[in-house]
Amino acid sequence: MADTSGELHLAPLARSREFWVLIRDAVVFGVVMAFAGLAFLFVVETGDFWGDPTSQGWWGGHWWWIAVTVGTGLVVGLLRHVLRMPEHQPGLTDELEKEHVEPASVLGTVAVSSVSLVGGASLGPEAALGSMGGGLGTWVGRRRTDEDMQKATTLTGISAAYGGLLAVPMVATLLVLELAKPHRRRFTHAVFGSLASATVCFAVFYPIAGTTFLGLYDVPSYAYKDWHLLAAVGLGLAAALGALVLAVLTGIVRRLAARLEGKTVLRPVAGGLAFGLIAVALPLTLFTGSHQLHTVAESGSALGAGFLLVIVLAKMVAFSVCMETGFIGGPFFPMLFLGGTYGYAIHLIVPDVPLALTFSCVFAALPGAIVAAPFTLVLLAALMMDLGALQTVPVAVAVLTSYIAVTGSGVLAAMVQARASRHAAARQPGFGSGGEVR
Repeated sequence: MADTSGELHLAPLARSREFWVLIRDAVVFGVVMAFAGLAFLFVVETGDFWGDPTSQGWWGGHWWWIAVTVGTGLVVGLLRHVLRMPEHQPGLTDELEKEHVEPASVLGTVAVSSVSLVGGASLGPEAALGSMGGGLGTWVGRRRTDEDMQKATTLTGISAAYGGLLAVPMVATLLVLELAKPHRRRFTHAVFGSLASATVCFAVFYPIAGTTFLGLYDVPSYAYKDWHLLAAVGLGLAAALGALVLAVLTGIVRRLAARLEGKTVLRPVAGGLAFGLIAVALPLTLFTGSHQLHTVAESGSALGAGFLLVIVLAKMVAFSVCMETGFIGGPFFPMLFLGGTYGYAIHLIVPDVPLALTFSCVFAALPGAIVAAPFTLVLLAALMMDLGALQTVPVAVAVLTSYIAVTGSGVLAAMVQARASRHAAARQPGFGSGGEVR
């Protein structure tokens, strides 16, 4: 901005030494995480020895898959035991909110996540990638004397990890900022550092990988009409119902898995047996869900609404089992699968509502009911389905509706509080697990 004398004044941020140090680190993080991400995804994707299922319908899997999933659980348990990993460690959203990833935990997270994903767990790759980027950022940030710069450096590292994974660098930056919610003192540093690292990572990652998620799901385009906004409200409420079902199923699985508390090896073995059986019956429940959702987008009409709803419920159970029995992976890709498949089923039930509308709205709104990242989810849906500008408006309405219905209204918080109260009461002296007097 020029003053009355005509002299050009730079923004204070651009004259800050800390800012340029952060940008330097962002460039390094972007390059390092591009190659680290390529290596991790290469291991995960080339480890696919499963072969094609005999059918996408009922009992389309192979019985030998169960031996693989149980073996995967055994390896996961042994790794956790040898590496002395805690039974419950911070997840991706916890690390983003704290703006800190313990570097010492990265090796264990990456090792267990690699085995989990190769072994078919219903989880995503974002946990391991975020741990690598965040661990690097925290390790470098510890050399800073200012706490705000330490945290901004951690977020810069996490954003670098997602620059190649997600559709465009802006999505990676938005996801990190929306989940971390950095304090205004470091917000601007976090924005520029994250965008720079994600962009550098993308610039290195894309020419080598050659693919992104842009236009991944080919759904028929539709002409926007005003009534679609009202339909989006209904789709948001349907997504909220799906999110609550997922929360209930996760609570049930967590309670069952708690019986194996402290059994580091047996717990993931039991989890592997459970999600292996589900996979044999319904192969579409395996893996992250990104390729499986592509199958749904292509063959959903042939599969039918009832079968798709069964797939959604089974995937919820498989996802919950993997999350609660010691496997490590991210929640976002499985939840996007749940949303897209649920949305396709709604279209088959109410065919007058365009497929692209139901698919895109519920795709974003189901995770949006739980995760406060509306801009990321709307943009992700628009990019993955090549939606027009007007077609993104119903998606935003659906995400807002689902979030208000579940998280914003306090329904989910009340469920968590009720569960915590029950657990606290069960631990009171004088009472056993069934309320019996000791």
